[in-house]
Amino acid sequence: MNALHEQFVTEARDLIRRATDQLIALERYGASDEAASYVLRALHTLKGSAGIVELPAMSITLHAAEDLVAGLREGTLVADSDIIDAVMACLDQVSHWVDEFEAAGVLPFQAGEDGRAMAERLRSFLTNAAADPVAPASREPAGSAGELPSWIARLIAAISSMPEPPGHATAILYEPAVGCFYNGDDPLQLMRQVPGLAACHIEAREPFAALSEIDPYACNMRFQALSIAEREDISRIFRLVPDQVRLIGIPRQALPAANAAQPSLALVRNVLEAQREMLNVPGRKADLLGCIGSAVRAAANALRYGAPPELAEAVLRGGALATAQQTPAPLLEALEQALTALAAVPSTLSDTRLGQPQARATNEVERAADRVLRVGAAKVDALVNLAGELVVAKNALARSARRVEQELGGTEISRAVERDREAIERLVTELHGAVLQLRMIEAAQLFRSFPRLIRDVARQLDKKVALVTRGETTEFDKSIMDRLFEPMVHLLRNALDHGIENPEQRHAAGKPETATISIAASRAGDRLLIEVADDGRGIDPAAIRKRASENRLLAPDELDALTDEQAIDLVFSAGFSTAPALSDISGRGIGMDAVRSGIEQMGGRVALESWKGIGTTVRLDLPTTVSMSRIMLVETGGQLFGISMDAVSETVRVTPDRISRVKKNYGVILRERVVPIVSLAERMKLPERARDQAAPRLLVIVESAGKIVAFEVDAIRDRLDVVLKPMQGLLEGVRGFAGTTLLGNGQVLLVLDAKELLQ
Repeated sequence: MNALHEQFVTEARDLIRRATDQLIALERYGASDEAASYVLRALHTLKGSAGIVELPAMSITLHAAEDLVAGLREGTLVADSDIIDAVMACLDQVSHWVDEFEAAGVLPFQAGEDGRAMAERLRSFLTNAAADPVAPASREPAGSAGELPSWIARLIAAISSMPEPPGHATAILYEPAVGCFYNGDDPLQLMRQVPGLAACHIEAREPFAALSEIDPYACNMRFQALSIAEREDISRIFRLVPDQVRLIGIPRQALPAANAAQPSLALVRNVLEAQREMLNVPGRKADLLGCIGSAVRAAANALRYGAPPELAEAVLRGGALATAQQTPAPLLEALEQALTALAAVPSTLSDTRLGQPQARATNEVERAADRVLRVGAAKVDALVNLAGELVVAKNALARSARRVEQELGGTEISRAVERDREAIERLVTELHGAVLQLRMIEAAQLFRSFPRLIRDVARQLDKKVALVTRGETTEFDKSIMDRLFEPMVHLLRNALDHGIENPEQRHAAGKPETATISIAASRAGDRLLIEVADDGRGIDPAAIRKRASENRLLAPDELDALTDEQAIDLVFSAGFSTAPALSDISGRGIGMDAVRSGIEQMGGRVALESWKGIGTTVRLDLPTTVSMSRIMLVETGGQLFGISMDAVSETVRVTPDRISRVKKNYGVILRERVVPIVSLAERMKLPERARDQAAPRLLVIVESAGKIVAFEVDAIRDRLDVVLKPMQGLLEGVRGFAGTTLLGNGQVLLVLDAKELLQ
């Protein structure tokens, strides 16, 4: 696409999103001049932009939506759910067209008909509106020829003498706009391009004025035609003038039946012989080229009427050669060959038609990924990667500076290297932070999709729900937003289906009929906190235990030993669902499991609290970016490993007298909690270093997914900001590792996955 088209796509998506938000506000809070005016402006701008990039089908639909919203603003219509649904369906259609336009550069072939159908649906809400001058074409008109318009009946009668009447046909009513010539349209050329044209009638749309008053630049034509080509091939010809054409499918029973007794090839031969005689007139020079052109058109059309199509093609080639050589000889030769071929063809053909439809073009369109950043996302990602490489180089420089200090400590060179290292480290850190800010977006961009989701699902479930959002200005990485969208959808759909009661149940429980779902975003240090809460029925631990027992999720004694909080946590188990039956919304047991797995893959945590009869709250704790990770560099068994600082709660040294043996394991009491001790070297199957039994032991306390463990290590070497790369190639399926990174000396460092280690 060119720059104009790219700008149109970007602005169209933004206008569609904002108009959708205002429509939901109109439905929720009633008539509002401000909201209706904004929607009207958005539709008007979209319509104008569609006209600039020559998408008339989109303009037709938006014009009808504009009229409908104008009625809402003026008070002649009430913003009820049906009208809001209709306008939103229009915006959904336009959004789909925008995606198609971005991917293919054109709208689908059926866009014109879909646009007219959508426009008619929208105008049906206008009680006082005049009839639409461009009524939508019926896809399947009345089932008999007597019920069809008279002009269609005339065209059908015109094809009744075909040697083999078609099995299907489409009627075309094309009324070019009065000023179509100023738009660069050529109505006659369009009609010439119609594939499978079986019959055509041209008439004046309005009676002509006196000759002295005729405007030669005003089009006053109406085309009525029949085509036996596929409907989509016909639509493709008129894709730029969908508001000026109607396509009407003709029922098969309305078409004439085949009549094998009708003459087929005799008329074709007569036409070809007449053209041959005309070309053989001696002394023809001044009008020779005109005669050749006339003979070619007449002969080719006759051959298309009732002969194999390759004969018409041969005549066309002969005519082109005759025109180039300015002699009728090549065309006469082609006519003789056609007459010879026709002599060997049976008089009644069963495998030929009036014309051959053009090959149907496939239009495979893939949805392009939605880009929020005005700068190409790939360019920003490349810049982030380069900044990450600078961080690795910064770490290498720090290592080199330490070596210089060790070997040349106290010298002017070592001090200069240290000053330069500090300056470069500061600049790289600031640069990397500034680059990451390019990818930081506000939570409002994540939240803006949810009002429509909640409205549609609530209507489907016949529930009344209001959405409240807070912390829209909280910023986090776009990659986090892209991966967070799906878990959020699962949470909201579960809240709507399982958590929120229907209005009668809420009334009986003494609650307002309209339930509330709230979404809040906030920052806590370098962590992103998302909270999804509802005031529904809550989760009953007894019901969870019962369903878990039915699904044999745990043994009965294990279920009885669970606390209420642990029982509620079972909703995150794979395949677990409390839905009584499978529905379009829930019941498969994959929603909450997908939430936890998706969040933990981003290095986050999920916590759930619920109170029976009061409501449920789900808290998501996430990193603000996945481009940079802070790790602790530990040594054990003679090797270095990284542990994410997000999982490390503290590091301690404990004396042997504080360590207790519990069965076959060791543990330590920290802040009134018993924390098991695990040797990291043993866990990684490495040889343990011999140590003094009386010496203090170094422990790294790691927490993940509600579990806590103290990993014993030999030493803590450093804390680093690194660019974490996922495991690739043969190591892609290896468990226990979050990824790899490069140290300053070029060594590849394995970064441990705390969640896997704790299991």
